[in-house]
Amino acid sequence: MKVKNLLESKHFQLVSNDSGIGNEVNGIFSSDLLSHVMGFASEKNILITVLNNINVLGVASLLDLSCVIFSHNIIVNETIINKANELKIPLIRTKLSTSETVITLHKLGVNN
Repeated sequence: MKVKNLLESKHFQLVSNDSGIGNEVNGIFSSDLLSHVMGFASEKNILITVLNNINVLGVASLLDLSCVIFSHNIIVNETIINKANELKIPLIRTKLSTSETVITLHKLGVNN
């Protein structure tokens, strides 16, 4: 599965440009503690978080995550969007809670 396949769902809205939407997805990782993400997420995972912080992109880039999904209707600031575009890391927003996002992704076929 690729990031662009997730965007076919009405639940997910791309907030960055479309560079990187061809990234492969191989699992889901959800956390709001970046040290936990660094210790346990795997390459090509989707990161689900509510952290509206530029450091999220540093971790996503370092681990080669496929994209970042901001749950709970988080409004992503322009600084983060601009840096994500530069790094080609797709940023997605959803009104779903974190747990609902994990369930929805699983139903779409994203498995760990």
